[in-house]
Parts: sequence; C-alpha cells; structure tokens
Amino acid sequence: MIRVVVLFLAVVVCAGAGLFVWTAQSAKSRNAEAIMPVAEHTPIAAPFVMESATQFHVRHLKDFRYEPSEKIQTIVPSDSTLDGITPVKWHYVGPQVARPVPLVVLFHGRDRTGLSMIEMWYETARNNGFAILAPTAPSGNWPYEEPSPYVLEKMIDQLHEKHQIDREKVFLFGHSAGAVYAQALLNKTKGPWRAAALHGGFLPASHQIVPQEAKPYRAYVGQHETGFELADIRATGEEMAKRGVANDLIVIPQHTHWFYDIGDQIAADSWAWFKSLP
Repeated sequence: MIRVVVLFLAVVVCAGAGLFVWTAQSAKSRNAEAIMPVAEHTPIAAPFVMESATQFHVRHLKDFRYEPSEKIQTIVPSDSTLDGITPVKWHYVGPQVARPVPLVVLFHGRDRTGLSMIEMWYETARNNGFAILAPTAPSGNWPYEEPSPYVLEKMIDQLHEKHQIDREKVFLFGHSAGAVYAQALLNKTKGPWRAAALHGGFLPASHQIVPQEAKPYRAYVGQHETGFELADIRATGEEMAKRGVANDLIVIPQHTHWFYDIGDQIAADSWAWFKSLP
C-alpha cells in the first residue's frame, strides 16, 4: 500500500513539473510570436515635436514621500495572471456600461505597485468612462530587454470578462522604469496597443528597432529631470521620427522626476492626446 501511494505521488509531481515546463514554454513561444518585425523598407520620416508645457500646475513639495491612499487601497479591486509560472498581480477600474470601452494599461516606476498608478489615473478614468489596468512587476522592475506581451494580453482578456474592452482602443502609459517598459512594448511587440505616453523615462534608440508598424508616443519630462538626460530623450525622439515613429516631447517647467505631484494632470493630458489620435 505504501509503495502504491509513493508511486502515485511521484506521478503527480512529475505531471505537475511537466505542466509547469509546458506553461513556461507556452508563454515564451507566445511572446516570440508577438515580436514586432523590422521594417523591410526605409520608412518615411515622421514628425517630431518638442514643446514647453505651461498648462501644468507643479506643486512645490517639501516632502517627497508617497503611498497610495487608504481610499484607493480599499475600493480598487485586484486580480492575478500567470506569466509562465509566475503570478502577476494587477489592479483595475472600469465603468459599468453595456458597451466596449477604451483601456489604458499603466506601468509603475521601480519598486512601486500598480496601485500607485491607479491613484494617479483614477479620476480621469472615472470622468471619461474608460478602464485602467495596472500590473505590479513581480521583481519590482520591468523586463524591458525581453518584454512579455502575452501576459498583458491574458490580463486584458480577464478584464474583458468584468468590463467590456474595446481592443481597438488600448493604450500604454508608464512612469520612469514603467515608461521604459511601455516604450519597449510599443516598439518591439505586436500587441493591441495603439500608442504610448511616457513620463520621466524612455528607451534609447539603440535598444529599439525600425518597426514594421510604427505606433506614436508622447514623452513628458520635467525641466529638472534627474533620472534621465533631457538631451538623450530628445535625441531618441529625433531618431525614432527618422524611423517613421511620430512622437512629441513635452517639457514641463519647474518639474522634476517626481511623478506624484502632477500625476493626475499628466493622466488627463495623456488621455486627451490618446483621444485625439486618428
């Protein structure tokens, strides 16, 4: 009897290990299928626009500390999705309407959580009737060298069961390390995302391709940005425009890398830009 039980457990363990390997390989192969092809021909140069944005009210803070409010922690629901064998937690907000709605996928900065982005976008999403989804990076940072679009597609499918999502109107937004990741996804993968807005971060042109499908992006950067060099962000914007990727560089006077003093204003402006896209 003991030998039978041991044999049964061994079979279950092996089967489970096989399932984990298959799941991991499946996720890897799905990501490979979603790689954006390089353009076969030299693209037509796209517009690059750099401007100073005076419409933002920069709050001059004495204490640079931020945690999501108790209200947001209480009212915002969460779910999780497997990326291979790694569970990825995500938070979301969506309107209760009987029609498909746009979606903005939000990526936090290093060692933050999805809730930090949800709070910055909460009022804009509620006032404009679109959904927001914000995953939390399991390691605290995003794998921009090998972006994982497959897990995001699964999240969108899961969210669609709760709030109907218009897959023709999916956008990306990221802050700092999340901005780097959003740009990597936009440039290197064939996901449903149409455009991206970035704050306080970017992916250098040396790490980007000449994409077969050029999708536009907008970069917001503070005049006193400390995490990245403004000159490098501009150089990347100019180079990506040569590669056929239309992009704007919005420089915010008196602003730094600290997103949380004007995050709600950046959200509103980003959404207005997303809506203006053809």
